Formats: sequence, C-alpha cells, structure tokens
Amino acid sequence: MMRLCKYCIENILESKESWEYHRGSWESLVGEWDTDEPPCTPERASTTERRENCLFCSTLRQDIEKLAPALTEERYAVAWPVCRWNIRSLAKIQESLETVVVTFRYVPPVSEIKVVGYKEVELPTRTFFLFPEDHVQPLPTVEQLGPSTNLADNGGLQIRSWVENCDIKHSDCMKRRKTTSKSKRFVPTRLLDISGAPTAPIRVIETATTLVQGPYCTLSHCWGDIKFQRLLDTNRERFMKEGVPWQLFTKNFQDAIEIARALDVGYIWIDSLCIIQESKTDWDREAGHMHLVYRNSYCNIAVAASKDSTGGAFRKRDPKDVAPVRYRPADDSPFFLGKTWVVVSEDLWESELVGSVLYARGWVFQERMLSPRILHFAENQIFWDCPSLSACETLPAGLPQPMDSVAGPDRHWRARLQVANDNHEPLAGAIDQSMASFWKTAVRKYTSCNLTNGSDKLIAMWGIAKLVRDALGVEYGDGLWEENLEDQLAWRVAECKLTQRPSESTEKKLARAIPSWSWASMDGEIIIPDRMSDMPHRNVTDHDCRPLCFDLKGRGRIVDMTPNRSVVEAPTMPARGISDTGAELQRRSAQLHKEQPDLSDEKGFYRSSSPEIMDRDDEPKLNSKSIRIKGHVGYGILEGNKDTEEWELRIDGIPNLEIEAFPDTIPHPEDPVAIRIYFVVLSAKQVFIPPSFMGDAQPLPGRDSESHRLASIDELVEAGFDDDSEDDAQFDDEFDYSGHGILMKYAGDNRFLRTGSFRFRNTSEQVYNKLQETESWRFWLD
Repeated sequence: MMRLCKYCIENILESKESWEYHRGSWESLVGEWDTDEPPCTPERASTTERRENCLFCSTLRQDIEKLAPALTEERYAVAWPVCRWNIRSLAKIQESLETVVVTFRYVPPVSEIKVVGYKEVELPTRTFFLFPEDHVQPLPTVEQLGPSTNLADNGGLQIRSWVENCDIKHSDCMKRRKTTSKSKRFVPTRLLDISGAPTAPIRVIETATTLVQGPYCTLSHCWGDIKFQRLLDTNRERFMKEGVPWQLFTKNFQDAIEIARALDVGYIWIDSLCIIQESKTDWDREAGHMHLVYRNSYCNIAVAASKDSTGGAFRKRDPKDVAPVRYRPADDSPFFLGKTWVVVSEDLWESELVGSVLYARGWVFQERMLSPRILHFAENQIFWDCPSLSACETLPAGLPQPMDSVAGPDRHWRARLQVANDNHEPLAGAIDQSMASFWKTAVRKYTSCNLTNGSDKLIAMWGIAKLVRDALGVEYGDGLWEENLEDQLAWRVAECKLTQRPSESTEKKLARAIPSWSWASMDGEIIIPDRMSDMPHRNVTDHDCRPLCFDLKGRGRIVDMTPNRSVVEAPTMPARGISDTGAELQRRSAQLHKEQPDLSDEKGFYRSSSPEIMDRDDEPKLNSKSIRIKGHVGYGILEGNKDTEEWELRIDGIPNLEIEAFPDTIPHPEDPVAIRIYFVVLSAKQVFIPPSFMGDAQPLPGRDSESHRLASIDELVEAGFDDDSEDDAQFDDEFDYSGHGILMKYAGDNRFLRTGSFRFRNTSEQVYNKLQETESWRFWLD
C-alpha cells in the first residue's frame, strides 16, 4: 500500500523549515523502513518493499534508477544529497481548493566534489499536492476499487456513475446529441451489432439498409504487428449474415464490447471491422468521414495500455496502490490544522494516461480530441474525460484545479470542437483562446506522435482541420491555411534528427505524396510560427502580386501558369494587419474567393477549378501542389555549431548578423548543396523604435520584451510622439525588422524545394534591404 514514510513525515511535512535536503545517500533512500513499528511483524513486507511504498521516496528512487543510475554507485556518494525539497501553501483564488505543495528539485554536485568520469545528469522536478480529504470526496475504498480494472470484479459501478452523471448534470456535454433528433443523428456506414448473447457471433451491419436502434460506442486501440481478424471483400457477406465468431475477436475487441454492453449500448464501431481493409475505395470514403464517426459516438473506449491487439483493456492491480495516499497530521500541527489530507502526484494524468502507449499513436490524437467523452483503460486504473470533467479512480470526483493544467485545455477544446457546425460559426468558448493558438498546439502534439504509414500523415489530422476550417471559413491545403500562407510556410522542426526527407523516401512506410512546403512531408515534432498578427507585415505575393493561395479542386480561380523570371524590380511588399476573430477571417476569406472576371481567354491563364463537385466533409485536394511565389531569392551559407547543434544562415556582405536557421534534415558538410543554400524572406514586420527611448533598459513603448509588438498610435502619442508632425526626421533610422523565411534548393525550371526555415530579429533597415537586394523572381515552391 502506498503511503508516506516516517522520515518524510517528520523531516518534510512536520518540519519547521520551508526547505531542506532530502536523504543524504542512496542507501538512505532505499534502506530499511524508518518507523516505530516492530520490524518483524507478519504484516510487514521486505525492507526493499517498505521504502518503495513511500510515495515521495519511491518516485525519487525510480527517477534515479532510470535517468541517473550512476548516482547509486558508492564512488558517487560524495554527490549526495541530490534532491532538495520545499513546502508551501498555494494562495486560494476564487473557487480553488486549499492546497499544500511539496516540490523536490535536483541539486547538481558542486564542481569541487565531482569524481573522475562524472557525467552531468538532470533529474526531473517532482511536485506533489496535498488536498483536504473532505474537499475531494467521494474517495474510493480498496473494496470498491477491486483487484483489477475488469468490470466483472467491480461491477462497472464507477464507469456507469461517470456516464450517468454526465448525462444528467453536465449541460455542456453531448450537446450535438441533445439538440439533434434521433432521425437526423449521424450513424457510420457500418457498425457491429453487440445486442445479442455474451459470446454469440456478432454481425456487421450496414446502416443504409439496417435500422439502428440507439447509440454506438467507438474504440481507440493500437493495432500492433500481430495479425487479427479484419473486414475484407472476401468475408464481408459472411460477417453480415452469420456474424463474426466471438473467438475470432482479439482481446482488445472482446473487452471493448463488454465495456459498451456495461453502458447498455447496443452497437460499437471498430475501424478494422467497419472499414473494408485492402479496399482503397472504401478507405478513401471512410477515412475522410472519421471525424463524424468519433464526434457522434456515445462514448469512446480507449485501450490505453495495450501495445497491440492482444493486451486487452483490463489489468490486474493492487487496489491499495490506486487508493489515494492519506496523511493524518499531529493534532497540534499549525500548518495542516489537524485535518486528514490526500497526497497526489502532480503528473498523475500525464504519467499514467497521456504517457501511455496508445497516446503515442498519431491516429489516436484526432480520436481523443473529437470524441465527446472517453473511458481510458490504463495500466493501473480507469480514467474519465468529458468536456465538463476529467477524473480517475483515484480521484473520481475530478482532478482538482492545480492538477488540471494538461487535461483542462484539452477538455476545453474538445468542448469547442463538439459544438462546431457547418454554418462556419466561430468556435466560442469560456476560455478566450484563438483558434490559431489551438492549431499550433494541435500540430505540435500530433507530430510528436507516431504513424505506421507516412501516407496517413494528413488524413489522420483532417478531422480536426475540417472543424477549424469550417469555423474560420479559411481554406485548407495539405496541413496549412490559405490565410497568411506566407507565415505558415516558415514552420520548423523542433529537433533536426533526420538525414532524409520522408516524402522523398522510397521506403513504403515513409513515402507520401506530400509537397516539401508542408510540415506533413516530415516526421517528428513540428513548430508552427505565429500565423495571425495585429502587426503590419511585408510579405511575398503570388506571381500577380496577390496573396498566396492554393490551387484547390472545385474552386473557381484563375492561375497564371507561365514560368517567367521577372527582370523588373518587384513592387514594395504590401503591408497587412490581421486579427483572429472568426467573423473577420470569414469576411476576408469571402472577399478573397469572390468570383473574378473571366480571363480564361487571355494567354498564359487558365481556370483551375475542376468539373467535379468536392464534398466539404472530404479532405481538400490540390490540382497542383506547387505554390506560386514572387519574392527575392538570395544565396547564403549554413554554418553549424557541433556543441549546440544549432545552425545559422550567413549572408555575404552582412558580417556579424545572426540569422537562426532550422534545417529540415541534417546538412552534410561534404554536400555543397546542403551547405550553400537558397533562401527567400516570406514575411517581415517593421517595428518603430522611439528615439528618446534608445538605450533605455526598460522595454520600449513600441515593443515588449517578448514579442516586440508594434506600438499603437495611442501608445506613441502618450509617449510624446505626434503622428501629424511635419518633422519626419525624428523617425529616420528608428525602425528595425523581424521576420522569417524558408531555405530552399533549386529543382530546375524555376522550381524550388523547401529544405528548412530561418528567422531574424531586430535587424536594421540596411540589413533587411540586403536580404532583399536580389531581383524579384517568380518561382514555384514544390
């Protein structure tokens, strides 16, 4: 049973100090249990087990064994103590709970005591929250938890309680279902009818010809490498008439069916049995509508702890390890006031759920964000997630606010994505967070996950992208948005680890028909730059000095396809000011796509719209994957730092200029194409610096220390600058420039491929002009 040891109680919770070092040696951390109880009583475990049962000590011990095992060796004894604790009480804000926080931080040894061969290590900071027991009730008993997560052992009481509570009390949950009549509710093309006897064969039904009586559940799971029963053209008729024999279902599928039945649901959707496998036609149709399948499910069942189809949802456990740790202070404790407190690790949600094997899978990111509510079956316990509540068996009433930093934002966005509709209404929510910010976060999380097939990179994210597109009224193509497209093209990889672009690979699992300008052409975590800004920009245009756009199928646009290198200096890049309100985006989008005059007879132009009518639920398709750009293409050199693994773009004639470069793949010094590189500035902002504030150590009124925000007119007037002054000399040379662009390699015939991105900050106008000194070039980015 998890608890707190006597050492931690006396030296931390009952200490009169606010901080001190924790344990003076490895032996002290893993040694005998320090308690007043007799050491040889039958109910006592071994000495190793005793210390492992202390929540604080066992967490620190596991970190050291996993991340810094050298600290367990006798020769490193001089490095101890390696952790320092501190204890404090959180200030109460509004309805927040009374909370005590205990934090453990790694303390690196001082240089004088480092031994020969010592390697620098970094242990994570560990935080634990203490809440008054009566503030987080009801709490489960060991008997209620049971020896496993199998519903047969605990009757499924907790999961039914969560669902019933959500149905009755959560006004913000299941809005789509509550506001849609039964006759108009979406049902998938196929479902499994699980309303029969427990182990009877289960039929695959096609809903176009079979009436569906009631809701359906969905399943999120890892396929793994082990082959299992799937729906094929060869067995489809048999599975529809005779059903799938119970023994042919994998353990994942059998457990999921039992869970759905426990919720009194008569149908379940399982991808491998509801989409015809090895049928491109059926896959293309069903994959594009996956967002509808998950958004309209009654509950998604997530088998979070199984790496393949055989692991199942249920796990054996010691219920004493799931029940929350309790601390009962001495009666005279002034800090804890004689109450009983519950002790919980801050990262319970992340470590036991988000860090599970299922949530490293790319497809599941979309499934998790689009499902109205989820039952996660993890390694040690069951978790619940709906727009109103994130909970687990340890804390069935919900995560207290201090522990909700990860689950809360996801919950908020799932709620907003649930109410999005096809009327392009803005995704309003209680938390005022822009859709652009959500998209940046979503891409970063999604690209941190893994996909078995690189060709799924875009379709596995389309469900989320579709809802964002409908809400904003902005066209979408291959992972990017048409509004301010020049900004988004400057995405970057978080870590440059690959030696080859996956989209250029011939390996089947990596290959994908995705252009180099899309982040989906890469694998690994992607960082999207700010797409929207209230600052004037100077940006590249298309070949006709219009905003960059996609050549989408089904759109009536005019595209100049004549390759031509301009010998005329391009006009000054237009300035723009952008907000991020849904209404404003829709207004500008409608204006951008307004029907243009018929120029189809003019030489060099053609209409790019295709005769086919595109279903707006389907992922958009491009007639051409090339983006037509008119900009100043320069030439530079990539210089790398082996120690920091950072890169810079060096430009001839601009000494001492630091331009951060982010190659998509690792450049090879012996490859001159990789080191000498083409580049183009896509977008730049001009920031005014009031002269009287030059040299001031405080942030200037025209910009802040983080974003260098352009000063508004009101701020400048308040600072003493007259917008109507005839003396323009006061503004001479008082601008600097920040911006970003892309690195490229030439592919011939006025075409380039993206190879990375770069950004520059606070450069002078002279330097900025140097970046733009080449003649304007019309080219295609492929």
